[in-house]
Amino acid sequence: MRTVVTGRVRVLRVVGELNFGGTEMRTAELLPRLAAAGTELHLVTLSDTVGPGPLADMVTRHGGTVTAIPLDLRFPARFLRLVGRLRPDVVHADCANFSGVPLALGALRGVPGRVAHFRGDDNRPRTLRRRVYRWICGRLLGSCATDILGVSPSSLTFGYHPGWRADPRCRVVLNGLDLDRLRRPSPDDLRALIGAGPADLVCVTVGRASPEKRRWLLPPILAALRELGVSAHAVLVGPGDPADDDQVRAAAHAVGLGDRVHLLGPRDDVGGLLRQADVVVHPSCLEGLPGGVLEPVAVGVGTVAADLPGVRFIGDRLPGVNIVGVDAPPHVWARAVGRAAAYTASTAPAVAADRFEHSIFAIDTAASIHLEIYRRRASAHPGRDRVPRESSRPPVGSGR
Repeated sequence: MRTVVTGRVRVLRVVGELNFGGTEMRTAELLPRLAAAGTELHLVTLSDTVGPGPLADMVTRHGGTVTAIPLDLRFPARFLRLVGRLRPDVVHADCANFSGVPLALGALRGVPGRVAHFRGDDNRPRTLRRRVYRWICGRLLGSCATDILGVSPSSLTFGYHPGWRADPRCRVVLNGLDLDRLRRPSPDDLRALIGAGPADLVCVTVGRASPEKRRWLLPPILAALRELGVSAHAVLVGPGDPADDDQVRAAAHAVGLGDRVHLLGPRDDVGGLLRQADVVVHPSCLEGLPGGVLEPVAVGVGTVAADLPGVRFIGDRLPGVNIVGVDAPPHVWARAVGRAAAYTASTAPAVAADRFEHSIFAIDTAASIHLEIYRRRASAHPGRDRVPRESSRPPVGSGR
């Protein structure tokens, strides 16, 4: 059994931005458990925007800080100053191959634990410029990381390296979900909110607006359902983007369903909305271990998702996932929506939740693995100062 440290372990965690995305939500859900076990989490965002999102308030509430350090020419110096001020035991970066940069800077400062965390498959086409970028960052990561984690086997295969199984630093750490969060009720009656009738099918999708999420597929799927005699509404939950939102609205108007597509924007009552859905549609073509699939099946809502390795990983272990080809036409999605809705109607939410709590996706399993990694790395330098002076803490949003 490995030696662990008593007392606090300080972690500097690097994320792209604070928003209602998968990485941020999974970090937020782990934080109370990590803090209760003696982990002090300080967050760095690579965006100059510290919000919206649940992390800033939650991190400060648990004794940490949030620092925005935008990616510009001053990033290395600012990051090194922050590391020198906080003296973390671990730098944990959730930035795909770019994680090699903060881990290399952490190594320069003598940080004993340097964790790279791959959240997506990164199976997009690669230009020459992108291949050079990945090679440089990958060399830094390979040289400086003490631990390399992936949310699924495919995230390590496609995100890090096909031969990751031969690297003893690599391991799969599945995302866990906080079912207590998903059980919280929504203040809104979803059907009343969108004007859906009792017989209308309510299709929900959860995810931020970005090209790979392919939210514009929802209106053609509704049109295909209409051809099958099914009256349906689509509800899109998650941070919007003007261009992406306009594309969704244009697609809805093109099929004559502008009044059936509803963009709700970011919500903190996702679980309450999901539990009112008849089906969840997740058309994303790029994922690691998608929370947009895990969340609905955890509460017993049938889900339709594109055929990706992370989706199949979930579908092989939990019922309720209907998989269609990434390039399948809308009528194929529509037929799968019918099967998913039938699953929802026949599944008791309490049964689904109990099944999920006893699955490999339970959040306590993810928390225990994080703690084991953090403590093991901190134990290599038990004499490090882990109590920063209060005056040395950077304020929320400061990159100085």
